[in-house]
Amino acid sequence: MELVKASTRYLTVTETAKLIRLTLKKRYPNIVFSVTSKKYSGGASIDVSWTDGARAKEIDAIVKGFEGSSFDGMNDLKSYQDCWLLPDGTAQLAYRPDSYGGSKPEYVSDAPHPNAELVSFGANFVFCNRDVSNYDTRYNEALAYIRSHCHCEGEPPNDKFGEWVTTLANRMVRDFAEGETIGQTFDRVVIRRD
Repeated sequence: MELVKASTRYLTVTETAKLIRLTLKKRYPNIVFSVTSKKYSGGASIDVSWTDGARAKEIDAIVKGFEGSSFDGMNDLKSYQDCWLLPDGTAQLAYRPDSYGGSKPEYVSDAPHPNAELVSFGANFVFCNRDVSNYDTRYNEALAYIRSHCHCEGEPPNDKFGEWVTTLANRMVRDFAEGETIGQTFDRVVIRRD
């Protein structure tokens, strides 16, 4: 399988940010997203922020398709990649080169839709940041839940349940799902039961 690189359209970081904003607004009409772009020496990035609502994992799965680069930490190597822009405004990886023996093998895919367009996005990376409006309350509830339901080693605030209890509580707060009980969040985030 080989992509026809001559037909790749380049989209600036600003154009990429607009596409992300439209895609998120269509998918999550009740959440207000802040989508900002930054240009810097050697590249550009986009930051997506919102409060409550969708989990970071959900948003990450959508916006990572708009990244114009991949990074292999084993080789300290940034590689440029091409993506498919689909008619519904979403994007997914089309081509990524091999990272020369690192952790990122070459990836090539056929067009997932007859009207998909091969593009190169101007943002090297897209970062997500979900704020939590009642962080302190949720954090204290998570700490209390872990300490009352688990056999922890040590004394607060330096107690552990595999990892530091404070770290686990922070993860629970940052990754809770709307309508989920604290016990369900604990099972999914700490115990990792899906």
